Amino acid sequence: MKVFKNPVFAVLLCIVLVIASTLLSVHIRFGAKADSVKDGFFIGVENNGYAQKSVCSHLQNISSYAAGLATIAKNYDIDTEDLEEANDYLLLSLNYSLDYASYIYYNYTELMKTVNIMVDQLQRTELTERDASGVEQYVNSITGAQTAIENAGYNESVREFLRKYDRFPTNALAALSGVEMPEYFA
Repeated sequence: MKVFKNPVFAVLLCIVLVIASTLLSVHIRFGAKADSVKDGFFIGVENNGYAQKSVCSHLQNISSYAAGLATIAKNYDIDTEDLEEANDYLLLSLNYSLDYASYIYYNYTELMKTVNIMVDQLQRTELTERDASGVEQYVNSITGAQTAIENAGYNESVREFLRKYDRFPTNALAALSGVEMPEYFA
């Protein structure tokens, strides 16, 4: 018990406690702010005074439009495996990659590549009037959802957060305390 009476030990213990309590406080308070920004991806943000639908909801819509394109393509024996796989990856990343907007974006771009290939194949195929109209509606809906994503305000909320907090010492304390900064959807 002599160790507790040693002044050097007491000073070191105080330093450790101050550092630990500072990191815990940063993790709790700053982490809550970072999580709030990240949550905007899934619940939407307020942008220019208007509540915007979430990027996630637009991506789910794009996923359903891609599935619609696959349904039409199957009527003409067009291979839909790549499109369906890319769509599945996007949906999985939306459900399980809660903190990684950049990974979700990667899966979104992969889906859009396969969508563009599928649309090209469908446009080169002689479709019934109904299916041609369906393809056109899906393409227009996907384009509309992409525009809505660009205007959703999520990336602006991330930019504003990072501009305010991504500087020393806040960023160093955040890293030390395990707080993950929000990511752009890009």
